[in-house]
Amino acid sequence: MRRRSIELLINKIESISVNQGLLGRALDYGTVIVRGTGGTAEPFPTVRYALEFRRQVQEQIERSQTAIAARAGS
Repeated sequence: MRRRSIELLINKIESISVNQGLLGRALDYGTVIVRGTGGTAEPFPTVRYALEFRRQVQEQIERSQTAIAARAGS
């Protein structure tokens, strides 16, 4: 048995993209690719609701950036 664990802090995510083929679009899954600020791309294949996952991560990134900006302004 093998396990691979990746830890990427939310404030270190540069981009997140989704690749879906025809079957993936029909069945709502895809490969989520997370790119960190160092340029490394980590693909996560066969993620269910991949577009929703991307949307949720982007929302968390925005919340994090808003919180950082609010702390910097106080």
